[in-house]
Amino acid sequence: MEAVVREWILLEKTSIESLRAFLLTYVLQRPNLQKYVREQILLAVAVIVKRGSLDKSINCKSIFHEVGQLISSGNPTVQTLACSILTALLSEFSSSSKTSSIGLSMEFHGNCKRLFQEDGLRQIFMLTMEVLQEFSRRENLNAQMSCVFQRYLALANQVLSWNFLPPNHILCFFKSHLFMDLPKK
Repeated sequence: MEAVVREWILLEKTSIESLRAFLLTYVLQRPNLQKYVREQILLAVAVIVKRGSLDKSINCKSIFHEVGQLISSGNPTVQTLACSILTALLSEFSSSSKTSSIGLSMEFHGNCKRLFQEDGLRQIFMLTMEVLQEFSRRENLNAQMSCVFQRYLALANQVLSWNFLPPNHILCFFKSHLFMDLPKK
């Protein structure tokens, strides 16, 4: 994760995208990975997505499309993995204490969060609602499906309690007016 960010400018876009795809495939093909290992790999994917979001070197729409396909599989294990991917993205873009320490400025993290909350957050909410709607149509849930349902409910709660940053133009307005009102020495 740290190496990708450190070497970012030296890597070609295709190499970065290949690494992201490889990491997702690796996790998908190994459903028995230890939870910690799986979550760390998905966090690395989220960092790659975040780092590539500002310079458009990573196509976020394709990631949400891939996650949508995982969700529509109907397989509870795969749906849980999709939830983990979405949770990692939310955590990474939140600019809270859960954000990875990847050596980038707070301004970078803030800009990524603003960009994410304009579209990515809505995408996650829509995918989450699709899953919850699917579960609402079922008569009864077995234990595994109930666990998946609870994870998506927690994800919906995370989205709905997002701590929004104001858009940049509002911040510029406040800064300019704030300094105009200060007494001159």
